[in-house]
Amino acid sequence: AHKESFSVGTTIHKLFPSIMAKNNQNNLMKKRSKSIPATSVPSNSSTSLQQRLKKHRGIAASTSAPPPFQWRSNTPAALSSNNNYFLTTHSDPKAFDECVKLCYEGFYYDAPDDLPTSLHRDFDSAFEGLERGGLFLYDTVQPGKKRLTRTSVTRTLVGDPGSTYKYLGLRLFSHPWVDVDTNGNALPENFSRPIGHTLTSLGYSSQTTSSLIRMGRINSDLIKRSKAKLDKHVAPKVHPSGLVGSAEFNLTLINRMESTAEKRDLKLEPAYGMGKISVGWHKDSGLKDYSTITVFQSLKGVSPISSLSTTTTKTEKKKNKETKMQENEWSVALRAMDGGAGGALSTVPPLLVPLQSGTLYFMLDDFNHNHEHAVIAGSSGIRYSSTHRVAREGAGTWQYIRDKVQSFFDSAVEFDLTRGSFIGNDNMAGRKLKDRLVTHVRAMQNLMTEIEFEWLRQWYVQGEKHAGLHPYWHGPIKSLCNSFCELERMTMDLCGLLHNESKSTANSCLSENLFDVLIESFAERSKQRRLWRQRYQDTIFSILEEDERPFSCSCLDRNYEGRCDGNLLWDGAHMPEDLDELIEIVRKYRSAFVGRDASVDSGSKSSKKRKASLMTKREQKRVASNWERLKSKLGNKS
Repeated sequence: AHKESFSVGTTIHKLFPSIMAKNNQNNLMKKRSKSIPATSVPSNSSTSLQQRLKKHRGIAASTSAPPPFQWRSNTPAALSSNNNYFLTTHSDPKAFDECVKLCYEGFYYDAPDDLPTSLHRDFDSAFEGLERGGLFLYDTVQPGKKRLTRTSVTRTLVGDPGSTYKYLGLRLFSHPWVDVDTNGNALPENFSRPIGHTLTSLGYSSQTTSSLIRMGRINSDLIKRSKAKLDKHVAPKVHPSGLVGSAEFNLTLINRMESTAEKRDLKLEPAYGMGKISVGWHKDSGLKDYSTITVFQSLKGVSPISSLSTTTTKTEKKKNKETKMQENEWSVALRAMDGGAGGALSTVPPLLVPLQSGTLYFMLDDFNHNHEHAVIAGSSGIRYSSTHRVAREGAGTWQYIRDKVQSFFDSAVEFDLTRGSFIGNDNMAGRKLKDRLVTHVRAMQNLMTEIEFEWLRQWYVQGEKHAGLHPYWHGPIKSLCNSFCELERMTMDLCGLLHNESKSTANSCLSENLFDVLIESFAERSKQRRLWRQRYQDTIFSILEEDERPFSCSCLDRNYEGRCDGNLLWDGAHMPEDLDELIEIVRKYRSAFVGRDASVDSGSKSSKKRKASLMTKREQKRVASNWERLKSKLGNKS
């Protein structure tokens, strides 16, 4: 028992040296809570805001739809004859403005001339530095869990240290926009001298570091501007007065989009015929309810509108001018949706909003709940857009998973999985011991599943090029790999206990529930691994560069070439990649455990019991339920 305790404690110390150096557990928790940035653990004020919003204003799915648009004159013939009609500032400026005020409340923008020159300069410098640093990458995503597809834009994520953003089955890992400490937490701006030193020491170039730090400072400025917009346009109109969503942006997704001249495979916008589409219709996901989204766009190398051919009438000249402008301009498309979960509203015309380079636009409060947006590509140039968001706090940060792992290992020192006992608590009552052990093992298996599929596989599927560009994450990913290997070792210790004690009546810690937790956890992990293997085999990876394809993770991608030692699959520490054989072995242990007190009987009744003993309680219940349904059907037929 003491040897096992020392082994686990030693491993924890290696994984978390700066944390395990703390002697007192209470002091540990206090110091840890102070070191975690706002993105990982919500503050009381933040939690209170979300609770009050939910209580008084509901959730995103319950948001009411925008009102129908009331045409002051006759409804346009194009709108009544088909569904492809949309408003632009060129086609009907008056109706456009009225529709924005009535049906697109929450959409506002500041023209380039309304913004300080320093803001334009900072954004342009940040975009250029990120571009030169090679941080813009295509994403290989899986919409609707179907075949993989490559995004038509390149993008990068910048934000609070340890933040991530998950969309279409892919987790994006952020670059930090402030200095960080050795645990991956944000440092105060005046703590590090020179500013950015900790990022360059991680491996970022000086130019990339400068761009990341500059983006963090820009974000602080946009928070103030967005709050001012909320106070002016939203706060007086909501109930209770002033109860608006957050604008405390904790990350920005920066997109780089190519024009139709450069990106000739862009698809046409299918619903309204607005032109070639760079980013399809969507609502931004993974964000706090009622949170604001603020976007700055910068256009580089955009050609002026070409001269118009001579026409015979003013009407034709006007129509040609509008067509030329629409084809040339980068635009944001907007459409109203039927509440939080409905489809597009036929009573509200979509909008095509051409915006100048250097425009800062806002989607305030609940706008993202009941509207979708898209980006229509221009005919020339490059469009950069920095979309500042308030991502949900919690499960998507390094701090969250780091502390969850640490918390588990803190509790693990109480258990000796080679004996199935609590260190220093050998006299604990049998039932309580069994329940605590089952709870502990379930937490361990759930943690392994989370580490593997939400973090490690999400990292390694994006390729070595992606890994090389994200030096902040090298330490966290290595730590998670080490933690996963340690959890595997502990799991195999437990399998050894099941092997040795399943036929013995002496050990009182085992229970059917313990076997069931392992079988169900292994089965779920095996199922997800099959899905990931299918993902790796998608033909899209064959057309990518070698460093953009999934690469091997030493603690996950290994083919087991060991042997069965008796009934126990064992290579000393690691579990096999294919868990099906291990599942069958644990089922045999379960059967032996259930039947250890049963008398030997070669009859059919005993055979049924042995078959049932191989199944978990949940599986037995499902079989029994199916049998009852079958009997019911047979009874109805008779």
